[in-house]
Amino acid sequence: MEGNVTIYFTNGCPTKKNILVCTRKSRLYGNVNLRESSKPSVFRDLTKKEIAGLLDYLYNRSDLNLTTADKAAINSNYIFSSEIFLPPKKDVLKHLDTHCVQPKREARVMILRGGISTPDVIEIIVSPLPNPTGYRHVPYLPKSIPFIDRPIDVFDYNLTPLLEQIDKVVGKILNELYGGRLVNCGDRCLVFNLNSQLTTPLSGVRKRLWFSWLYQFTEYFLLRPVDFAVLREVDNNGNNTIIKIWFNGLLFNSLEEIVPYYNTYKEYINKIPFPTNAEKNDKTISSRGEPSFKIPLKDPSQVSPDGVRYNINDRHVSYSYWEFDIGMSVFYGPRLYDIRYKGERIAYEISLQELANFYSGDKPQEHVLNFLDSMFKIGALAKYLHPGVDCPNDATFISSSFKVDTQDEPMTNERAFCIFEHNTGMPLRRHNGYFRYIHRFYEGVANVVLIVRTIPTIDIYDYIIDFIFYQNGAIEVKITPTGIVTSSWHTHDNPYSFQVDKNLMSPLHQHLFNFKIDLDIKGTSNRFQTVDIEPDVVENVCHKKPGSTIVQNRFIKRLKQTELEAAYKFNFDYPKVLTFVNNNKKDKFGNSPGYKLINKGMTKFMRPPKDGNNPAVSWSQYQLAVTKYKDSEPYSSSVYTHSDNPVFSFQEFIDDNENIVDKDLVAWVTMGMHHVVQKEDLPVTHTPGQSHSTFLIPFNYFDESPGMSVGNAVRIDAVDVNGKTKVAIKRYGTKSDVNCIPKKTYYDEILKKNPCLAVEC
Repeated sequence: MEGNVTIYFTNGCPTKKNILVCTRKSRLYGNVNLRESSKPSVFRDLTKKEIAGLLDYLYNRSDLNLTTADKAAINSNYIFSSEIFLPPKKDVLKHLDTHCVQPKREARVMILRGGISTPDVIEIIVSPLPNPTGYRHVPYLPKSIPFIDRPIDVFDYNLTPLLEQIDKVVGKILNELYGGRLVNCGDRCLVFNLNSQLTTPLSGVRKRLWFSWLYQFTEYFLLRPVDFAVLREVDNNGNNTIIKIWFNGLLFNSLEEIVPYYNTYKEYINKIPFPTNAEKNDKTISSRGEPSFKIPLKDPSQVSPDGVRYNINDRHVSYSYWEFDIGMSVFYGPRLYDIRYKGERIAYEISLQELANFYSGDKPQEHVLNFLDSMFKIGALAKYLHPGVDCPNDATFISSSFKVDTQDEPMTNERAFCIFEHNTGMPLRRHNGYFRYIHRFYEGVANVVLIVRTIPTIDIYDYIIDFIFYQNGAIEVKITPTGIVTSSWHTHDNPYSFQVDKNLMSPLHQHLFNFKIDLDIKGTSNRFQTVDIEPDVVENVCHKKPGSTIVQNRFIKRLKQTELEAAYKFNFDYPKVLTFVNNNKKDKFGNSPGYKLINKGMTKFMRPPKDGNNPAVSWSQYQLAVTKYKDSEPYSSSVYTHSDNPVFSFQEFIDDNENIVDKDLVAWVTMGMHHVVQKEDLPVTHTPGQSHSTFLIPFNYFDESPGMSVGNAVRIDAVDVNGKTKVAIKRYGTKSDVNCIPKKTYYDEILKKNPCLAVEC
C-alpha cells in the first residue's frame, strides 16, 4: 500500500497450534486509497507538496527575513507552524452543496520574530496553494502578538547554561543527598522537567517558569522526584535568571543561600539514594507479577471476515450511511468535517479544542501547575498507534504531516489515526416478547460501530480520543485519559495529595476537555431549546378524600434567545434535555427535527472565573455554551493564553450576547473529571472508569429509528408444526458462518498433561 498508511490484518487461517479455527479474507472489501490527492479536498490537511511550495515562497520573501529551521535561534525570525486555513463557511457550503468551484486552499502560518527590535509573533494566511503568490494577516488576531505570549518552543528547553550554573553552586550537595549531578553525570543524572508557567509575565518581555521538581533519571523518572525545584525567569533572548529555589521544604532567594543552610542542617535533611540497578525496575511500565491466567492462551480477537466495510479516499471516509472528512490541527488535535448521515449534513465540524489540567498542592510550585496542552502542539504529538493494542490488527492507519519549528521537511506522524469497525458486545436493540404464551418472539441485532481514534501523548498523559458512529444515526465523542500521574516529593500529610509510595505523593488535579460541535440540522437555521423537567402537582381524582393531590413530572420547552441564556451550567434540581432543532422543517405532528446533546462527562470547574489562568479557560465555566457561528471564532482556546491577560477569551464569544434563534449555531462542550490519585495509579493509570462521552442522538429527526435497517438482525418466532411448538429463525443479511470457536479438545489435552492447572494440588 502506497502513501501514508500501514494496514495490518491477518491473512488466511490460524493453524491448530494457534487454537482458533477462523478464516479471514486477505483482500480488502472496502476501497482504501490513502494516496495524497493531486486535488485535495477543501478540508484536507496540508499535503507535502503544499508544504514544500509554502516554504519556497516564504523563504524567498525578503520582507519576512526568515531563517531556516536548521539555523534558527531565539533571536531570529523563523516559522513556528503551519496548517490549513479554511475558507469562510458559507463558501465551503456553497461548494459542497451546489458542486461549484472549490475555494482556493490557503495556509495559516505562525512566525516568531525574535530578530526584530521589538520581538513579536505574527500569524499570516498564505495563498493560494500549492504555489503561493501573496499573504495577509489573520483578520481576527492582532497583527503583532507579544513575544512573551508565544507557545513553548525548543529554545525554552535550552538549559545547559542554567544546569551548569546550578551544578556549580549546589552540585556537590545534590550528589550527597540524591546520588547524582546535573552535568557530566554519566548514568546517575538528575534532571528537571518543565512543568508550568506562572500567570503574570513581568514587564511584557519576561516570563516565569517553574521547574517543579528535580528527578533521578531512570524509567520512569517522573515517579522519582527529590526535594528541589527552581523558579526561573526567561527574557525574550532566552536568558535564564533564577528567582526562587525550593529545597528541603523551604524557599530560598538564591543558590548561594542554600550552601550555609545545608552545612548547618545536613544531618537532619532526608537523603534519597540514587536507585540501584535492581531498584530502577520497581517503577517501570512493564508487565510483572503472577500471570492472571494459569494457561497462557491468546486474547479474544475481533475479525472482519469479509474485509473492511468502510471506504477511504485520501481523508474522506464513508461507512454505512455515514460520510465525513478527517483532519488534524497541529495545535488543537483531531477534527472531523462535513459529517453526513443518509446524505444530510448533521454537523459541519466536530473537533477537539483543548486539553487542560489544573493541579492543587501545598507547595508554591504546585499552586501554578496549570496546563493548556495546545501550547505543546496536541496534533503533532498524536502518532504511532500500536496495532493489536491501541487499535485492532485490521484497522486502517492514517498518518499526518506538519511543518513545525524544528525542521523544514514535513514532519510525518505515522499511524496518527486508526479507523476500524467494532462490535461493542452490546445489542443495538433487542426484545424478548411474549404475552401469556399466546405469542412469543425474540428480535435483536448487534451494535457494530465505526471508530475513528487518535491518541496524543502530552508529556506524561495519553488521551484516547474516539469519534464513534452508530448505525442508528447517533454520534459519540469519547475521551479516556491514561498515562503517568504527576508526582511530588513527600514531606508531610496534606489535603492536596495522597502518599502513594516512599517519598512520593501525587496531587489532586482536574482534567478538562473542550470540544467544538458545529451542528447543521437540516441546514444552518437552527435553534437551541431545553426540554425542562419539573414537578407538577395535580388533583388526584381517584382518591377517596376530596382535594387530594399527587405529584408527577412534566416537561416545558424553553427556547434560548441569546448566547448568555444558552451558557449552561448543570443543576441536578433542574434536569433538562438539551436539543438543537430546525423550526422550519416540521413533521406531520408539528415536531421540529433535531438532535439532542447528552454530556456524560460533566464536571464543575470550581475555581473562580477571574482567578489565575481562568480568563484563558473561560470555556471551562460551562458544561455547554451555544454561540452564533462566526468565521472569526474558530477555536475556544488559544496558544497565546498562558497569562492573566490573554490575547482573547472565550467569554467574549458569549458576552456580545447575540441572538441565536434560527441561526447557524455552535455548541462548545466541556467534559472532565477530578482525579484523586491512589496507589493503584502506579506506575501508570489504567483506563476503566476514566472515559467521558458526549452523545448526539436523533431527536424527532427520523420517523422511526433508522437502526431498524441494520443488517444481520435475528428474529426467532415460535411456530406450530403438526401440533408441536418449534422455532423459526430468520436472519436479515448474511449467514453467520464464521467459526472462531476454539476446539474443546485442546483444553482437555492441556489439562491431561497439567492437572494442577485445573485443581489445587
